[in-house]
Amino acid sequence: MGIFGKLFKSKKLKTTDPDFGEIESFSTRGNDVGWQINKRFLQRDIEILISGNKDGISQNLKRILLNALNNEAKIKSEAEKALKEQFKNAEMEFVSIEHHFDLKGISVNDVGFEMAFQEKAGQNYFFNVHFENNKQVGVSMDG
Repeated sequence: MGIFGKLFKSKKLKTTDPDFGEIESFSTRGNDVGWQINKRFLQRDIEILISGNKDGISQNLKRILLNALNNEAKIKSEAEKALKEQFKNAEMEFVSIEHHFDLKGISVNDVGFEMAFQEKAGQNYFFNVHFENNKQVGVSMDG
């Protein structure tokens, strides 16, 4: 256990989810638990962050996530459309998601989810594509 674990007596929770297998907590605050799922998506091994409680993942958030994971081609197309628009606005040529980005993870919230892409060239920026009902609704950038 690391220094913070010893200081705050925090310990990771583990459970087995029927759809995702063994999952582990990354944060616990009272009964609220942040769960981490390791999954292969868009030909990458990624981390998925999703909320729940000590018993497991929130069923509403799980539904949103499963819907996205089961529509991989549509999600990729929507993300590519959003990222291509960002390149167009910067007057840069867009080749493909695979050419320009590494998918780092997905985080799920009450209205949808967000995919975090790290640029390959320079790796200084993250492009976060926001989704609702499996449609991209915006992009934010972190430097």
